[in-house]
Amino acid sequence: MIRNWNAGEIISELQKIYFATTDPRMDGYTTWACKQDLYRVQFALERMLKNCPTYAPEDQWLEEQQLERDKAQVWRTLNDKV
Repeated sequence: MIRNWNAGEIISELQKIYFATTDPRMDGYTTWACKQDLYRVQFALERMLKNCPTYAPEDQWLEEQQLERDKAQVWRTLNDKV
């Protein structure tokens, strides 16, 4: 199988939607439509992940990812207080 996608690019596209959703210069009608797009992606991802097989190192990898997210959250919290 050829992996002809790039997770970084997918995330970048989702960040565009996020920035549009949180743009304070936009009206609620527009930003709500953007947030709906994020929900559509979330629902699709949840459905896809539910139907994927489980792999041996998956739990460990997910724990590592959660630890990294937690560390990043701590840094964001600390930086917000500075």
